This record gives sequence, C-alpha cells and structure tokens, in this order.
Amino acid sequence: MQLPQSGLILDVGSCDATYLASIQQPDRTLHCMDPRDCRASIPVGAVFHGQSLIGNNLAPAHYDAVMFISVLEHIGLPSYDQDAFPDGDRLALAEVWRLLKPGCPAIISVPAGQSKIASWYRQYSTGALHQLFRGWRAEFTYWGFDGVRYQPIPETDVEEYDYRDYPYVGAGALAGIVAYRS
Repeated sequence: MQLPQSGLILDVGSCDATYLASIQQPDRTLHCMDPRDCRASIPVGAVFHGQSLIGNNLAPAHYDAVMFISVLEHIGLPSYDQDAFPDGDRLALAEVWRLLKPGCPAIISVPAGQSKIASWYRQYSTGALHQLFRGWRAEFTYWGFDGVRYQPIPETDVEEYDYRDYPYVGAGALAGIVAYRS
C-alpha cells in the first residue's frame, strides 16, 4: 500500500516520527497531530495540530489518508504525558473513521503477539486485531523480529512472538494494517 499521491495526509502522534519529511510531495499536504508541542520538529510546510485525536476539532471526512505508526497501542494508556482512559484504541479508530474521506485508507502499525496490556502499550493477537477492525475493510501484514531485522511471517506464527525488553527493545512482531471505511 502506498499513500495517495495527492491530497491531505494526517499523521497522528507526530512528535517522535522520523519519516515525516518523506511524506510531503508537491501534490500532497501533511498534517501532523500530537498533544505535545513539537511544531519546531515537523517539516516545513506541514500543518501542526497540537491536540489529541480523542476530542479533536478537525473537520469530518477531510483526509485522504490517516497514519498511526506505533501510536494506536498507546492511546488511553498512561504514556507520553496522557491520562489513562478506557477503550482508547477503539475510540481512536472511531475518530479516524470520522476524519477519513469514504474509501480512503488508515495506515497503522501495532505490536503483535499474544494479546496483553502493559502499563504503556497494548500488544494485539491476530484475533484481537480482526475484532478491533470489524466493520472496516482491512488488510493485515505481519513481521517478526529474528534478532537482526523484521521478516515477513504468516498470521499463524504471530502469537509465538512477544514484546522484547532486552537486548532489543521493541515489538517481537508487528502488524501492518491498511483499513478502509466500509
């Protein structure tokens, strides 16, 4: 899946994103959203929205794509200076649905493995992901960390992976999701 070659792209959780400069193109406008003030670090020409996705004031059906790269698993949990609240991931997807133009993609990555909630992140099983994206037309791709890099893995192998704390901190497996309003 590629981002649309033109239109408005919303990146959620932009303050720590290292890929933002590659999104802007002559016919594509980047909008960045984060409740933390990082407007000095976003690319020149990008629009910064210093607010949370939950309760935002953006126009509905306005974006040609919404990106959540390693963000959805934190929403509603006490991380990144957020207060905890229930069902943050479900509420976030409802907001993405509201913000996307019909037929446009949400591009999402999350940790995958056996379902669990840690203090600051969620890890999703394949079943939990399919349930979370019920009502969307969603495509799932999975990668597992082999000690050196992430390699494609079949959905049946995902639950063999778990979040790693040392020496390689990060997701044992990742799910890449491209979801469309159905």
